[in-house]
Amino acid sequence: MHSPAPNKLIFGHAYSPTINEMISKTTSKANKRANKAPLQTVSQPIAYGRMRRWLGIVYVGLLVTASTLALELNLPRALFSTTQQGLGVMALELTAALSIFALASMPLDLAGFEIEKRYARSTSTYASFFSKQIAANFRHGATLLIMAILIATINRSFGLPGLALWSAIATSLLLAGQLKLAFFYAGIPAATAVECSRPAEARTRHTPVMAVRTAERCFTGGIVGMPRQEKIVIPERWLTELSEGELGATLLRREAVISSGLRMRGLLLAAVFNCSGMLLAATLTEKHFSLPIDSAAGLVTMSALFTIWSFIGLLSLPSITHLAVYEADRLAVQNGARDSVLRQVITHIDEDMGEESSRTAAIDKIFHPVPTAAHRLEVLSRPHASGHNTGAWQAARYALFLSVAGLGLLGRAVHCNAGKPELWAMLPAD
Repeated sequence: MHSPAPNKLIFGHAYSPTINEMISKTTSKANKRANKAPLQTVSQPIAYGRMRRWLGIVYVGLLVTASTLALELNLPRALFSTTQQGLGVMALELTAALSIFALASMPLDLAGFEIEKRYARSTSTYASFFSKQIAANFRHGATLLIMAILIATINRSFGLPGLALWSAIATSLLLAGQLKLAFFYAGIPAATAVECSRPAEARTRHTPVMAVRTAERCFTGGIVGMPRQEKIVIPERWLTELSEGELGATLLRREAVISSGLRMRGLLLAAVFNCSGMLLAATLTEKHFSLPIDSAAGLVTMSALFTIWSFIGLLSLPSITHLAVYEADRLAVQNGARDSVLRQVITHIDEDMGEESSRTAAIDKIFHPVPTAAHRLEVLSRPHASGHNTGAWQAARYALFLSVAGLGLLGRAVHCNAGKPELWAMLPAD
């Protein structure tokens, strides 16, 4: 793919163009989009988005069922040590458990890759896929192992009160390092992220913009960083595929998500949900299953309990994030984005993601934190009653990303990122 001017920053670190300068060079290319062949060139009887959703249902369902059966049959007690151990011995047992998880997940990740190939959304070879996936499994497993060792160490020294504090610290560390963790999982070199300066006239608060080069079409970036240290992340291809107006509307919208507090509410809801789930899982492990947290059996039990807790979040949080999507659309227009251009970019990104044009209300609210483009455009046309915004932006997907702190296993299993390590820490954002 042709790389725009910001590559000078990658190699020379001497040039920091504004978004206006970069997108001014892309307008003619964007105007040629209508003459390009669409990405999905293979006709299939079942829509791409529906196939991905079925995969996610199977993937998540199997992990939740396996976790439930493991707890019901008391398998962690039967397979792993139930007493306090040295950290080295415990790490070896946990490595065995994580290896089982990785091996069980590989066929489902492969199914995700098969869907990408069938719908002509990937040109990678099977050798490339397995190479990347094995490396990603190792990195994801290493992250879970480190979290487990830290949980055991803190619980051994400070008990449940220490875990309560650690859950907040771990959440903060993950939020601060979200983009780096996304690069780590996928093996993406940090040099592929280009920091661009914002045009002075765009906002009074200048949020840095990062353009990331990746071949994953469903990577849409998002907003990363702790509150007041945010960065807006976009895929580098948007610099050439979106028109100047579309890119400007997208940036205005994400600025509005930050300034309005929509993201802050999303972070807080996800953090509270995960921290409470972590304490609940730890308490049940000790009190109900009579296992010490600082044992291999205790940590595996805690992981299974937290995975079930994450599943509850998958069912309950999307409807709250829908409200934030609608509010962000409204705020983008209120803050200067042209209504017609915003509608155009909403439709364009939705089509690029391969989403279905319509879904039932139940499916939309349970399985999709981002509603369909058709529903967003319909809501955008309605008169808005101010003062009634209760949305929490990306709360459902922030909770999945942060679930690694509680040893949750669903963060890589949902429909949008199964078999896609680039999205395990940067799930698609609206």
